Amino acid sequence: MEENYILSVTGTQTIGDSSDKIQLKTVASYVARNGSRYITYKEYDAQNPDKKYRTTIKVDPNDIVTVMKNGTESHHLVLETGERHKCEYITPLGVIALGVYTEYVHVDLNDCGGDLTVRYTIDVESELASRNELHLKLEEAQKNVNSESDS
Repeated sequence: MEENYILSVTGTQTIGDSSDKIQLKTVASYVARNGSRYITYKEYDAQNPDKKYRTTIKVDPNDIVTVMKNGTESHHLVLETGERHKCEYITPLGVIALGVYTEYVHVDLNDCGGDLTVRYTIDVESELASRNELHLKLEEAQKNVNSESDS
């Protein structure tokens, strides 16, 4: 898998009156296949290096976004404007059942990269747990960032 794009991810989670923001900049692969676009990247937990993840974001032509995270903790999240989907979040302590309601999806992706913004809520047993926003910016790297320079 050729990691030939630079991916900037900004995630904001609001619980009650408190908000937390995470930002990540990494290399990613980006391909179009059968009408869908796939962004795949690796994540590591800075506080626990044993935690590793491979995240794939699939964007369908009808702007349904599926986030698949595999690794130490896994989940499969479907984000579709105006719809609530159930999600199982698998952790080392067990499975947590969540409801995910997507308020907004904006896709501006083309063959050179682009932007993706999603706003959604998460509920546990139908009680609001958090409001979330995810923004991805994808840009072509100047060259494959994994290739070694010619020397």
